[in-house]
Amino acid sequence: ELETKTMNGAGMEDYVADILGLSPGTKYFIRAYAINSDGVGYGNEITFETLSQSNATVTTNAPSEVTSSSAMSGGNVISDGGAEVTGRGVVWSIDHNPTISLDTKTSDGTGVGKFTSAIIGLAPGTTYYVRAYVTNTLGTSYGEEVSFTTQIVKPTVSTIEADEITQTSAKVGGNVTATGGAE
Repeated sequence: ELETKTMNGAGMEDYVADILGLSPGTKYFIRAYAINSDGVGYGNEITFETLSQSNATVTTNAPSEVTSSSAMSGGNVISDGGAEVTGRGVVWSIDHNPTISLDTKTSDGTGVGKFTSAIIGLAPGTTYYVRAYVTNTLGTSYGEEVSFTTQIVKPTVSTIEADEITQTSAKVGGNVTATGGAE
């Protein structure tokens, strides 16, 4: 006897059953049934096919361990959409809604579950926008966008050699080679 059945009360009335745990893109055959003291009565057989696979679902982790040039993030692939997850990671940009067409992304394996991403090569004192992504055989989906600002560091400056030296004066200066992320 099959264990793929529901129990939906007793009596003579309409009933509805939720059928869970079905596979995507699969044809199923269903019959209603009722039991009384004489036995089991079956309704006519119907068929339906579950919807095909869909894009996978992912959430984005809040950035942490933010420095002047790096941060940590990641995500959680909640659903594979009924198809194999072929890639996952995070993508970042100084512009909103970054996509995997950018070079600024990580590749953090495959499959469903949590992953951690190291975001590196950042500029100090800059706001970045991050989204987790997941790719399955149907396409790429993104988690919610989160943002963070890298830390500011001391500016970098070099001293220019003294010039036009006299007995009571000299011309000196410097060259700011990096702002450190602030004016």
